[in-house]
Amino acid sequence: MEEMNLVLVCLSSFVAVFAVLIIIALVMRGLIAIFPYKDQNGDSAVIAAINSAYSVTHPGHRISLIKEINSRGKRG
Repeated sequence: MEEMNLVLVCLSSFVAVFAVLIIIALVMRGLIAIFPYKDQNGDSAVIAAINSAYSVTHPGHRISLIKEINSRGKRG
């Protein structure tokens, strides 16, 4: 009888933790939908790498605009 209570306690705690994780995931999904992240400047590390590579190959010049081109060749 005592062993059955231990199994029920373990099972109920597992279900409770799983339910809390589901609730947290739903709240995070809702917050992401309400407040989407919009990065206007791009990845800073990538921009720094492009600038340093360009300054080595073309000294005295500077980059004024970086645009991403998708695999079909359209700018986006």
